[in-house]
Amino acid sequence: MKHIAIDLHFVRDFVQRGHLRVAHVHTDDQLADLLTKPLARSRFTLLHDKIHVADGTSILRGRIRKST
Repeated sequence: MKHIAIDLHFVRDFVQRGHLRVAHVHTDDQLADLLTKPLARSRFTLLHDKIHVADGTSILRGRIRKST
């Protein structure tokens, strides 16, 4: 519990000094859910599209040479 209390005080000090602004994020806008929770396919697709996750295949296209 001690590390949580230290983190709380650290963040609270930043908020009080105006270096950090904390805002409520509605559950429908929680992009982190994509990486932290099992989701229905429709919710997964919506969040996936919002954060522009790519499968990576386009990165490799044209860079791999086939051996002959």
